[in-house]
Amino acid sequence: MRGLSVGARKFGMKRVEHYRFVLGSFLLLLLLLLSNKAAAKSGDLIMGKEEQTFPVLQTKTGAYTNVTVTKKTKEWIFIIHSAGVCNLKASDLPTDARIALGYEAPPKSPEGGVTTAETSAAESTTASKLPHIDLAGMKQFAADWRQHRKEKEGEIKAFVAANATIVCVILGGALLLHILVSSLFWMICRKTHNSPGPLVWVPILQLIPLLRAANMPRVWFFAFFVPIINIIPSVVFCFKIVKSRGKSSWVSILLLLPITSWIAMLYLAFSSSAPVEMSHNEVLSLETA
Repeated sequence: MRGLSVGARKFGMKRVEHYRFVLGSFLLLLLLLLSNKAAAKSGDLIMGKEEQTFPVLQTKTGAYTNVTVTKKTKEWIFIIHSAGVCNLKASDLPTDARIALGYEAPPKSPEGGVTTAETSAAESTTASKLPHIDLAGMKQFAADWRQHRKEKEGEIKAFVAANATIVCVILGGALLLHILVSSLFWMICRKTHNSPGPLVWVPILQLIPLLRAANMPRVWFFAFFVPIINIIPSVVFCFKIVKSRGKSSWVSILLLLPITSWIAMLYLAFSSSAPVEMSHNEVLSLETA
């Protein structure tokens, strides 16, 4: 009898613990539901008819790609992006995103019923008829870049991340082309009996050893960067470098033409070296000897 009473007591204690666990779980679930409703009520949860998506969303705290906005409140938005999920402050969003999500009203159209798009189109049409450069458009582009710099940078980073292979191929091709062209310059300098030095491998500065190979003063280096005037040093350089290589003036004409300039450059690099010219004093000394 004593064993039966002990077993019944243990069974009753297990039942009490089971009911206590069920009741605690129910109370916890009820508390979570009440807290969610209170948060939604305090934040005025805004549920759109459908989810909104953004390819790139740039905020004050960072950039997010492949963004889907799932919920919105007056102060927060809840998003799913390529790296996970998070919530963002509505005040941290850019102006265009705030307008798209309904936090701000779109800009009003000018008086007279003409929309902003129509006004900009009319301005661009008028500007295209003018012969001068559209400085106002350039200023507008610069101002827009300063205002939305973070968004533009986010778009560039997203493009690079999405097309990493293409970007690497382009950069690799540019590097290979630079090495090939610099090698041609190096060969031309060597065959004019001038030491090219390390500058021949540096972009822009490689013009200095080429001027030395063409027997031109280094002051001409600055003339190449003056608009319109740079035509003169370009023509002079073509004739001087060909003369230094001991080639015909027809090669200078081929070097001037954009279509045939690469052929003339290859010819100057791979053809035989120019003969070394001795001064008059050296000839006399040899004859005397």
